[in-house]
Amino acid sequence: MDTGMRLKYHRLKKRMSLEELASGILLPKELKKIESGIKEPGLKDLEALCKKLGISLAPKDNPVGKVLVKNFKSLLLHPQNKAKIMEQYADIHNHPLLHSDEEIELEYSIQQIRFFIITGDLDSAEEKMKDIDRFKEFMNQEQFYLFHKYLGNYHYILDEFELALKTYLMAEKISPSTLPPSEFGDLYYSIGISASQCWEINLANKYSAMALKIYQQEFVPKRIVECHLNIAINERRIGNYRTAKEHFKYAFTIGNKIDNDFLKFNTEYNYGYYYYQLQNFKSAIIHLENALKFVPEEYTSDLILDYCVLIKCYIELEDFDSAKNVLQKGENVIKDRNISVDSPSNNQFKEVYIEFMCLKYFVCNEFDSFVNCLEESLVPILKTHNKHFEIGFYYGHLGNTYIKMGEFEKSAYSLVKAKKAYKELMAIKEE
Repeated sequence: MDTGMRLKYHRLKKRMSLEELASGILLPKELKKIESGIKEPGLKDLEALCKKLGISLAPKDNPVGKVLVKNFKSLLLHPQNKAKIMEQYADIHNHPLLHSDEEIELEYSIQQIRFFIITGDLDSAEEKMKDIDRFKEFMNQEQFYLFHKYLGNYHYILDEFELALKTYLMAEKISPSTLPPSEFGDLYYSIGISASQCWEINLANKYSAMALKIYQQEFVPKRIVECHLNIAINERRIGNYRTAKEHFKYAFTIGNKIDNDFLKFNTEYNYGYYYYQLQNFKSAIIHLENALKFVPEEYTSDLILDYCVLIKCYIELEDFDSAKNVLQKGENVIKDRNISVDSPSNNQFKEVYIEFMCLKYFVCNEFDSFVNCLEESLVPILKTHNKHFEIGFYYGHLGNTYIKMGEFEKSAYSLVKAKKAYKELMAIKEE
């Protein structure tokens, strides 16, 4: 950072205007020329400006600060232990060498965004992003890239998947070629999962495969499993069940060797859902039951989601006693944690909660409540997420129920909706 840029950096950091800093030293227009690199300041003026800003005349070499921020950055790249990350942050946060020169301070501030996202402090992440946005002109290429990448992380965790994908792709465009393979792997993985959320199937598979290749070379088992899972899910979506099963098997085999309960849950659950879509309900139930052994207690939405698919499997097998047993377990969780659709939570939980209540009404023969919940609340959510298979499931069972009630016109109407949903699913597969 040259002299002019350095002066401007600290002026903006202290939120001083050009006129405030220049006052009593030189004309504002002269300071503007210095900050723009058009002219160099005289020694006397430079000393006065630095004194007013409370900084040294020239930046000092800071090897310890570089090591501190490098180690912190490496820890954040593949976060395994949130407690360890928070412990290291507490140890280094007030270290003076992280703020003794502009380059290190800016790098550390950018890494703080990632830290706040990982630890779930989204308010601090947003505040830090807004603060750092003022300093974009001072960033080198790698810092500018990381700022965009972490901005993508922020959008992703807020379920703003299209904006996350757009931001990640921008980060790829501006990424320096000097980045280590692990950093490219993390970016490609981020593009892959956000593209998957946007149902950009080809893009999701392309970048997941690119990330997988890097993670296999770098040997990052957790990410290898996650890449296989993402590819498997997308292959399942477009009807490539054989390819999907291969990737599910890889994920399942490797995932079982890793001490990570949520990863095991995710693998078992998605393998179970794969069999559910293939209408191999007994195999689906085995994996879904196994998934329940690994779901962390605080992951309520994932627990209820697993229960929902289990209930649907038992409905398809016409084993309503087992469906009611699972339903009771879900109701106990909801009661014990005192939660409802209006509880402060993320959108994913609210969507899962609505589906669980819809299944409850169906299994317990509360037919009017089932129809109302299905058409007013659940179907709009399912359409938003392209879950046409589920829409077909619900309208199919609604149609069959109307037949039993002798409501043949309503039955025909519901079955037409089910058929339309399955046709929408085929349209996605053909894209």
